[in-house]
Formats: sequence, C-alpha cells, structure tokens
Amino acid sequence: MEEKFLYHIWDEGHLRPGLLAESKLPIKIVYQGQFNTARGPDFKNAIIEIAGETKRGDIEIHLKTSDWQAHNHQEDAYYNQVILHVVLKHNSSYPYTILEDGSKAEILSLEKQLSEDIQKLLAQHDESAKPAVYCDLLSAIDSDHLEAILHTAGMRRFAGKLKRFNTALSLSSFDQIFYEGIFEALGYNKNKLNTLYLAQSLPLKTLAEYKAEGMSKLQLCAIYLCASRLLKRDSGMLDETMVAGLWREYEEQPWQGQKISIDWQLFRIRPQNHPLKRLIYISDLIWEHLDGDLLKSFITATESETKLHKAFGSMWIPRTPHPDLKMQTLGKSVQNNIYLNIFLPVMALWHQKMSSNADPIYQAYMDFRSLQENYVTRFMQRYLNPSQIKLANSRAIYQQGLMDIYHRFCNWHYCSECLNRAKD
Repeated sequence: MEEKFLYHIWDEGHLRPGLLAESKLPIKIVYQGQFNTARGPDFKNAIIEIAGETKRGDIEIHLKTSDWQAHNHQEDAYYNQVILHVVLKHNSSYPYTILEDGSKAEILSLEKQLSEDIQKLLAQHDESAKPAVYCDLLSAIDSDHLEAILHTAGMRRFAGKLKRFNTALSLSSFDQIFYEGIFEALGYNKNKLNTLYLAQSLPLKTLAEYKAEGMSKLQLCAIYLCASRLLKRDSGMLDETMVAGLWREYEEQPWQGQKISIDWQLFRIRPQNHPLKRLIYISDLIWEHLDGDLLKSFITATESETKLHKAFGSMWIPRTPHPDLKMQTLGKSVQNNIYLNIFLPVMALWHQKMSSNADPIYQAYMDFRSLQENYVTRFMQRYLNPSQIKLANSRAIYQQGLMDIYHRFCNWHYCSECLNRAKD
C-alpha cells in the first residue's frame, strides 16, 4: 500500500467508531484537516478530541511509526504542531511520537481500526500472490518471449529519444541539447520540467558571452539560484553568510537582471535530491565548459575507453563554485539517469551525424544494468510473475521496454493495438 491511499482513508473517514490511540486513550475525529501541499505535515488545521479534550493542529500520516524517524521529522520544527501521528502499522515500543521540541503526539494505528469495507479490500490484496490484473501480452508469455518483447520495446524507446534529440538539434546545437538534457535529469521527478526550463532560459551561448565578459563561477551559481527564485524559496540549506554572499554576487553582476518565473516543487524533497544542491554542483561544471566543449569533453573522456560507463562516471567529480560553499557530489542514480537517457542517445546521434560507428553506443545501452525502479516499472510489474520481474530488472533496456509499452499503450488502454504490434 502507498501512503497516498492512507491519505484517502483519512480524508474520507474510512474508520471504525470508538477509535483508540496506542496510549489506549479514546480519539474522536471532529475535522480531518486540510491536505497540505507545502512543507510540513500531511494535513493542517485538524480538530480531534483525545479523552474528551479538544485539540487543534496537524496530522502526519505514515505506513509505519518508524517512518517518522526515517523521514527525520524528529529534527524538523515544522512538525511541532502535530497532534496525531496516524500510521497503518505501529512498529515502535513507545505509545507516543516525540516531536522536535520534546513534546509528545498520540499515535493512531489504523491496522485494526479501518472501516469494514476497507478491511475487506486490504484482505483481498496480497502482494506476494500472482498479478492481481491480467495482461493479454505480458501475463500470457514465457520469459524468453518476454525478453524479446522488452528488448524490442526498449530499442524502440531509445530510437524515439534519438528522434526527439534530432528535432531539438535542428533548432539548437549538440552542446545545448546535452546541457538541457542534463538539467532535466537534475530536476528529479518533481522539478525536471523546472530545471529544463531554467537551462532553456539561460542557454549556453548566452552564458558563454557572460563568461567572456568576466563572469565567475560563483556569479553563475548565483544567477542560477537567484534568477530562478530558488534561493528565495528555500535558503535553509545554506548558512546565512553564504546566502547573503550569493545575493550580493547576483545583485552586483551586470548580465542577468530578469527573474525567471519557476514554480519549484519542494514539498517532501529529500536533501540529496534538492535542486539547490544540484544547481550548486552543476554550475561549477557548466562554467568550466562554457568555451564550447561541454559534449566534447565527455566524448574525449570516453572515446578511447572500452568501459564507457566507467569513463562517463569519471566526469562527475565533487565540485563547488566557491571555497566557502561545501563540495557537492552527484548521486550515482542521477549519473546513471543522465548516462542512459541523455548521454547515450546524444552520442548515438552525434556518431550518426559524423558518419562514424555508433555500434559501441548501442551495445553500451543494451548491456547497461538496471536503473532504480520508478512508478511506471512498478506498475507494469503487476502483470509479471516473480521470475519475470527479476528478468525485467536485470537490464535497463528491459525497464525501458516496460516504460515504452506503458506510455505507448497501457496508459491509453490500447490493448488490442499493443497485441497487434507485438505480433509484427
């Protein structure tokens, strides 16, 4: 079960009467609160009665009690107004949740206190069983046929990326499309369109002109963070002196005065995925290659190497645009995402344009190990048995194949077209 389903249960009140907290005190839900789309607890301004005493505040919802610590809420003052910690399963030896300020919040475990209809629904849900749904394509074939289908779909997805990059190239340059691809990957799921828009708003050609006129690494970093209003939205990850210094650099630099309107999605962003950290990192790399050799530097680093992925990884050293800023690194999962979804298709296209041999690029794509699962691959695994899931997660090309089938057919319920395509 996902937390989002628990949000629905809480919001719709699918609970039994006579609720009891883990402390054995009776709880009555007067008002479940308003779903919170900003930073902090899941529901705001709730009203509950605990042993007859009315309390107003926030509600935080987790699958397990221990998720409070796993998400570091015990160190976050934004959660100090939580009056009830709602969990599906209580897995702590304490009957209370301890907040950042040392106060306690009651815990309501839903496992045995859900409404009868929801209990029946959960009883029917067995994740270890065979797929709960049936797919005429994926559920009806053996592993050998599945491998062939996923390989074909994975190559089709790779070819589609080449087509899109080729179209972008007709309007731009290799360096710019590589730059935009990197930025899109930096944005993670929630902000990939935001970081892509930032790269499009501050193209390499413009930044190269700024550098030729004297722009420093720190000034480029300040332009990314301040012009996009990201530093204004969330400056808590840096100390006050550094924040003030970045604003000063931005206000004193003569090149970029226009603000870029971006609706940053920062709710529940893990620190390592925060766009602020990633932009600090990438500003150093981009500044170094503003002389027209961004893609060329990656080509040079990889062209003489037989282990393409290892050579690509050597480019992502710890970086900082200023000694007073902490060194930042780019996580392996982000590096792998850029490698598979940006670098390899751009390189394949480059070899095509240069009339050189792109076979090593295609082979690197077919050989690459799996990426982290995402919501699409998890969704598609519902149609597979355990051995097929293992196969699908053994290579990135198979995961890409699942994603191609999902986006091309499943998402639109084009089942008959999917079957016909598989027979071709």
